[in-house]
Amino acid sequence: MNMDIIKLQGEHCSALKQKYQVHQYKDQTLDDFLYLILRKAELGIRITHLECQWLEEMGLSSTLEIITLQQYQADDLKRLESEFLELRSRYLIPEDATFSLDSPVYTILYKLDAGGKLTSSELHILDDYQLTDTINLIREISTFSELKLKYKATAYVNRSPTDPLYRILQRLDKQEPLSDIETDWLIEHDLDEILEIYLKQEEERQAKAEFLDLKARYNVSFPDTSISCPLYPILKKLEKEEALQDSECDWLEKQQLTALLKIDLERKNKRLFTELKDRYQARKYLVSDPSDRLFSILKSMESESITERDISWLIDRELLETAEIAKKIHFNILKRKYRLVGQVAFEQLYEIMLKLEREERLDPKQVVQLITEGHLSPNGEIARAYYRLEAIFYEKEYQRTGNKRNLASASSNWRKADKPENALQVTNSINLHKIKELDLKSALAVTRGAAFRDLGQLKEARECAELALECQPNTHQPYTLMGAIAYDLGQYEQGYSYFQRAAELGGAQDVDDEIKRVLRMTKDKEKRREAAQYLINKDPDRYQWATVYVK
Repeated sequence: MNMDIIKLQGEHCSALKQKYQVHQYKDQTLDDFLYLILRKAELGIRITHLECQWLEEMGLSSTLEIITLQQYQADDLKRLESEFLELRSRYLIPEDATFSLDSPVYTILYKLDAGGKLTSSELHILDDYQLTDTINLIREISTFSELKLKYKATAYVNRSPTDPLYRILQRLDKQEPLSDIETDWLIEHDLDEILEIYLKQEEERQAKAEFLDLKARYNVSFPDTSISCPLYPILKKLEKEEALQDSECDWLEKQQLTALLKIDLERKNKRLFTELKDRYQARKYLVSDPSDRLFSILKSMESESITERDISWLIDRELLETAEIAKKIHFNILKRKYRLVGQVAFEQLYEIMLKLEREERLDPKQVVQLITEGHLSPNGEIARAYYRLEAIFYEKEYQRTGNKRNLASASSNWRKADKPENALQVTNSINLHKIKELDLKSALAVTRGAAFRDLGQLKEARECAELALECQPNTHQPYTLMGAIAYDLGQYEQGYSYFQRAAELGGAQDVDDEIKRVLRMTKDKEKRREAAQYLINKDPDRYQWATVYVK
């Protein structure tokens, strides 16, 4: 061999060793074999599996890596052509459309396939090549991506519109129901969040259908179809026969949905009727319609507004246990009305109060007995009501008979009923000076004078008292009135003298009662205390009761 060739061959081998990073290896006797491998690599000839194995055994891993990469690069053009061919197929590039490898079409498709989002200018390029099907496909891919983002499925890799998920997401977006196959597919691919969204949509869809059905069933015309509308839970409650809350009733009233309010009220009343029958021992009464009178009576018992007429109705229907309860409630109502306090006798007082409610006269003996036994106050509401009825009776008797003595009785009773104006009114038409009977003239003058005194008109009261004295100087009533007027004027010594004279004439009890009345009716606390102290100084035992006014 020519020496020049041998030299060149050596230099070539050294250059290849340097290029392929051959430094030290195990068996340098096979240098020619190594040179063969490097020459094949340099010429682009694929090295065999045995040659690769030998390089590994010789510790030339770096050399093997360089050769492997170089051979991969040599095949890259074919791979690139294959990839572009696949892109053409995937993105619907027509077979007759020819592009060079450096065409922007491939660049755009590769970017899209890598997950990039195309710009409007890139879409224009595709449009310039009249790639309509490709553009439509790209838009669907974009829609698919947006839907995956919207429904939290970005981890799902497949971007093809032919993927089952695309169809599923489209149905979700239109709020259309999924088939069993589609829901099973979501489960198989662990797309739980999408399934959860679908199930929530399904619940809302069913709720909307239920809402529409309920509105039709209850004949409600209301524009809002959203299940967030307050009407929806209200209708559901009505369907379950549950009672509506006050806020829900207020809303229905504002919306003028009175028919629904009526339904709710009827059901509440029916339930309440049952509860009240149970509470007031009327279970044997079989009628359950709230329009029945028993319901209004039981409500009156509940609100403590029962009447005697209601109780009579209960007795007529043989609801005797209910009637007894009603009587006790009615007794308490009347007890409050007539201001009775503490424990009071039921039978006697209830009968008396019933008579007063009926405007019937009471038995005077019975009233006096209750007052003396301490069951009634002589100045209480029952006593006043008794005197009022007596006054009305005597007024009617006067109108019937024309007997003026009835007017004296009427006026006296009006005073005892704490109605001094009435006491004066019934005697206003009488000219006292024309009355010949002195006892009648005196009685009328006394009662008018007492009424004037009650009203604080002491001048007129004194004139009447003096007229009565002229007519009957030997009866105690005029002196009692004069004494009371004197006390009102602070003339206690003079008043006491009048009271003493009245007592001498047989009116001791009337005197004591009138003195008590004077102190009780005196509004000026200082004057009342002064009068009480005067009485105590006069007779501490007799007027021991007056000590309460000096404390």
